[in-house]
Amino acid sequence: MKTALLLLLGGFLCGLHGAERNEGTPDLLFMITKLQTRVQNLETQVQTLETQLKCRTIGFFAVFHQDNEEGKHGPFNTHTTVKYKHVLTNVGNGYNAATGAFTAPLKGLYVFHFTMFSVLDTPHAVASLRKNGVKLAYAYDRVASDPNDSSTRVVVVTLEAGDSVYVELEKDKSFYDWQGDHNSFSGFLLSIM
Repeated sequence: MKTALLLLLGGFLCGLHGAERNEGTPDLLFMITKLQTRVQNLETQVQTLETQLKCRTIGFFAVFHQDNEEGKHGPFNTHTTVKYKHVLTNVGNGYNAATGAFTAPLKGLYVFHFTMFSVLDTPHAVASLRKNGVKLAYAYDRVASDPNDSSTRVVVVTLEAGDSVYVELEKDKSFYDWQGDHNSFSGFLLSIM
């Protein structure tokens, strides 16, 4: 509505401007055009801030375990994204259980955590946290003489809106899971940037 009023006023002043102009009088049409541009920019900024306020709470927590998926997973002949299908929290809907990836809805500073678990018959469970395909951190568990081991990593990273973060099991590696939900992936927005 503000923009419409400015356009109407601009048209009126344009008619006046064409009819008469003094050298000492500022160009009112130019000033109106500048004001229209500023109003449009401010409206865009307000919409962006409103979106950020609605989305400022973002976080998810998912575990691998499903009742029928207890046991060893892998090895696979290629790097494989781990799909944590049992989603316990997904505020902001950034995590997609079908793909195993979190997609950042906003630019900001994020915190991610993942745990990889193994037992004696799943040697060298190795997984990495990836941002748009680039490794951020490894979780490595080399099975020793004890029956159960796990490796956990926590990463703080800056993301642009649309960046993707996921856990990838390395080629020829495997992990183990049972009802204790020993393999998990979580993340949350720490601060909007």
